[in-house]
Amino acid sequence: MRIDQLRPLPTAAAPLEIPAELLGSVNRHQAHLAALIASLQAAGLQEDMIETSVRMLVDSYADELTTAIRAMGKDPRHG
Repeated sequence: MRIDQLRPLPTAAAPLEIPAELLGSVNRHQAHLAALIASLQAAGLQEDMIETSVRMLVDSYADELTTAIRAMGKDPRHG
């Protein structure tokens, strides 16, 4: 799903062009999110498991994206 396919629409819904350097990370984390949803559904959506699992996924994604964005900032092609 793209941001412009969300319902209700965000106030500034525009297609998002993801830089090539981030595509692997975005695709990997989308797969992790899909696996997390399946796992939580299979486990009966226990509150403590939801909290812990989502926090781990978000923290992992934040670390990976931060590293990638910093690397992009050092690349002269990205300003």
